[in-house]
Amino acid sequence: MTRAGETDRIEVAQLLTDAAAQGKLQMSDYEDRLTKAYAAKTYEDLDRLRSDLLGSSVSPRSGSPAKPAPSMLLLAIMSAFERRGRWNVPKKLTTFALWGGGVIDLRYADFTSTDVEIHATSIMGGQTILLPPEVNVEIKGHGVMGGFEHDVPGEGTPGAPTVRIHGFSLWGGVGIKRKNRKTQR
Repeated sequence: MTRAGETDRIEVAQLLTDAAAQGKLQMSDYEDRLTKAYAAKTYEDLDRLRSDLLGSSVSPRSGSPAKPAPSMLLLAIMSAFERRGRWNVPKKLTTFALWGGGVIDLRYADFTSTDVEIHATSIMGGQTILLPPEVNVEIKGHGVMGGFEHDVPGEGTPGAPTVRIHGFSLWGGVGIKRKNRKTQR
């Protein structure tokens, strides 16, 4: 039995997200398989999770490991930013809201790294970061005459991506919440 790597787990997680988006998996099945994909130790474990979906089985990579999406800066200066739906989460994401606001929704996003750093700053503005149930989160931020959320209930899944959020808020706020994905209709 060959051990699966981080890149292979991410690849299967993206395949499962594609299948759920196309209606091939119910949301509860998708979330269950996603949790198992992040915890998978071997290629056989990953193959079982995708065996009923189209595509070839996962096999050891012969090339270099996949690279994370490029770093990203989201600005809201007397305006707003929003990242929702399907998008590639970079290894490093910086957000800045000045007299504005923003939303970063990671529930349907594709993680390109299992270690994500978000640096969030709000000055007389606000932003919200929505996390799916399976991710692990570490928060180190401070609010002055404003708020920086630290109490995010729930535990992540071992092997799932870790999102490290740090930053600062002055007369504003950074809200961080776990939120379930919406079920498909």
